[in-house]
Amino acid sequence: VVDKIQKKYEEIEDFHADFTQEATVKALNTVQKSDGEVWFKKPGKMRWNYYEPYKDQIVSDGRTLWFYNEEEKQVIESPLNQVSDTESTSTLLSGLGKIKDLYKTSFTESGEFEADGSYLIDLRPKEEGEDYNKATLAINKSTMMVNTLYLYDPFGNLTKVLLKNVEVDKGVSDSLFDFKAPSGVEI
Repeated sequence: VVDKIQKKYEEIEDFHADFTQEATVKALNTVQKSDGEVWFKKPGKMRWNYYEPYKDQIVSDGRTLWFYNEEEKQVIESPLNQVSDTESTSTLLSGLGKIKDLYKTSFTESGEFEADGSYLIDLRPKEEGEDYNKATLAINKSTMMVNTLYLYDPFGNLTKVLLKNVEVDKGVSDSLFDFKAPSGVEI
């Protein structure tokens, strides 16, 4: 199954989807919900546009990562290679990379999620010092595409990202990954 997922993502040049995100913050006993659109393009380009509750953006042109926080009126700009100390975290943010090289993989115990017949694959980073303990991918059995991503961090928090209206290889323009800071924001 992992080989089929790998093959599918190696064939794809660009990707677009709508998403809904639910971040469960265990210490505060709250769920933060947001939605938006996401784009990926090889090599290493991504854009996450959040529309609700704030119009935040996470953009990478493959070299630089920008995080725009609308509420704080701030942009954080970082070289992409300094965002994470480990390859698997940055690879998970910008696409799937070589799954078997970066992760220990296994099937999730059935019943943990309502998977709608999807494969549930756990990815545990091989490198130490990750920002998360594990990621679980829900994979559509007919397309071999990720439809839901579950990220677990060391503090017991869970972020669930549901992808909808997925489109691949539609010719996403490189200009989409050029970030322009809104006027009046602190960089």
